[in-house]
Amino acid sequence: MRINRPALKSAARERMREARPNIYLVSLVCALALYLIGELSTRLLFPVDLVHYVINWDQGTIGIYISPDYYARIWREPVPYIISLLLAAARMMLEVGMLIFCLNAARRAACSFWNLVDGFASFFRLIALYIVESVFVFLWSLLFIIPGIVASYRYRLAIYLLLERPELGVMDCIRESKRLMNGRKGELFVMDLSFIGWTILTIIPFVSIFVTPYMQTTFAAYYLAVVEDDRRGGEFPGGWEDGRPGGDENGGDNPREY
Repeated sequence: MRINRPALKSAARERMREARPNIYLVSLVCALALYLIGELSTRLLFPVDLVHYVINWDQGTIGIYISPDYYARIWREPVPYIISLLLAAARMMLEVGMLIFCLNAARRAACSFWNLVDGFASFFRLIALYIVESVFVFLWSLLFIIPGIVASYRYRLAIYLLLERPELGVMDCIRESKRLMNGRKGELFVMDLSFIGWTILTIIPFVSIFVTPYMQTTFAAYYLAVVEDDRRGGEFPGGWEDGRPGGDENGGDNPREY
């Protein structure tokens, strides 16, 4: 059953307003933490004495100077690069933490600032999923760019499944995502296109603080809707054409509350 995109986005905005603590405040904290990690990583990887901008005022050009010692430093002083790699992993966990917060908001579950570090509880599984997904998408991309894009949509729900169903292995999450996305890849592609204007706005500093939670809550609601629709075999009173992420009779959200 097809999911009504405008209704789903409207429901996501409602859940964002209801979330406590305020979802934009959480997004701000996450953005500041990611910024600090990025700055520290940049300073570790590109020390100003070895890599810096060079401005030629006469020709009006800007270039980058890379000292010959920079490449020798990689082998002579590997510690900054190891720390930078760990910081990249921490950055990924914080981004997953924001996703967890938005997923909780989408289902009206308890939210907390501590959701931002919840990704660390599944650290190795998340890293493994990222690696496996990247390899699969890369291999499909070798055929041509289109199969790679299709593959990326095929695996889009894998991260939600990994976070919600700890009994599933990485490959199980990928296979289940592939099954759930069967016949829905175009639907999700259109939803991505509907955010293109918002995505362009993120070139403005700090606008991502508002755009990121909106997009992530909407995609989390989409995941919930797809899973519930699959559980009910596409049969639901009122229909998923309302675009309403579901609930169940065992204490979950009532879809009629949207």
